[in-house]
Amino acid sequence: MRKILIILFFAAAQNTVFGQLNNTLFEDRLQLEEADSGKLFLGLNILGFSKNNEYFNTIIDGYTLLGYQLHPTLSYYPGKNVRLDAGVYVQQDFGNRDFSTVVPTVSIKITKGPVALIFGNIESSLNHRLIEPLYDFERVLNDRMETGIQLQSRTDGLFFDLWLDWQNMIYNNDPEQERFVSGLSLNKRIISKGPFQVSLPVQIQMSHKGGQIDVNPLPLETVMNSAFGLELKKETSGPIRNWKLDGFYVHYNNLSSANVRPYADGSGFYANGNVSTALGLDVMVSYWQAHEFISIQGGKVYPSVSAFDYRDQQENMQLLMLRLLYNKEVAKGLYATLRVEPYYDFSFESFQYAYGFYLQFKDRFFITRKK
Repeated sequence: MRKILIILFFAAAQNTVFGQLNNTLFEDRLQLEEADSGKLFLGLNILGFSKNNEYFNTIIDGYTLLGYQLHPTLSYYPGKNVRLDAGVYVQQDFGNRDFSTVVPTVSIKITKGPVALIFGNIESSLNHRLIEPLYDFERVLNDRMETGIQLQSRTDGLFFDLWLDWQNMIYNNDPEQERFVSGLSLNKRIISKGPFQVSLPVQIQMSHKGGQIDVNPLPLETVMNSAFGLELKKETSGPIRNWKLDGFYVHYNNLSSANVRPYADGSGFYANGNVSTALGLDVMVSYWQAHEFISIQGGKVYPSVSAFDYRDQQENMQLLMLRLLYNKEVAKGLYATLRVEPYYDFSFESFQYAYGFYLQFKDRFFITRKK
């Protein structure tokens, strides 16, 4: 069975090539246009989500995510390079009579040429464009808000994102530890010849738990994930819009003096193949092989330790995945997305699958301008 699946993987790769799954519809950028200077807008962002993970006899048990997110904001542009946002983020998980999240949001974005500085609620979650072993797609469904500081630069040949997400503030004699996650996502194009491009992606995350004024007995902990890769892309015409090929070496390292995790370090290899079609369908093949890898915020199927119970461990992980992603614009600003994600787990010799359906509406409405 194992040999057959490996043969099928490479046969599929001949047709699908490699690449990263396109999650740009789930990104939420704080755009700045010179023409908006002095104007006030009402922005509306709605996401309805349904994701069912049919996982059995593997590193993680199955579960379902079902609900909606609502994020209305007021956006004011005092100048051509400054944007101010204030709003409220609300999430309702179906089956829960209470709102799972209700938080105010405030963002200040300042740009200077291609460089942007954001303070407050940063451009978070899938905006970082991290690979799934480092950043779980599901975090856009259940933990997408990040607060802190962010430095960005996005040009034709460079994607640069450096951020600090402060997750838990402590005060004197606090019973909890302070927590934050910092990260770097960089993708630099090194070759561009017509429709063919070669890029070098570098991704780093660091998680810290500790503090000096708390009374929590747990030791300080600093954990790092990193990924270094090579990406090939070619734009085409006709029914296939583009194809991509990339591969990553992924690493985990616990930098703490007192390691409370099952493994002190680990590594993995992640290869992806993707074609995007003119019909809105993306097809992607992924291969993951890892040894004693633990992720800070990554997808739950990749680590060697269960995200639900640290007693469930699998030293070596090996997965072969197929992803089908279909996007359809239903009306202006309204998009429907369908994702189907079956995979075979070599480590547990089991077939798993997940599927999800999403509805997103994003738009803004002009209110007034400064006279």
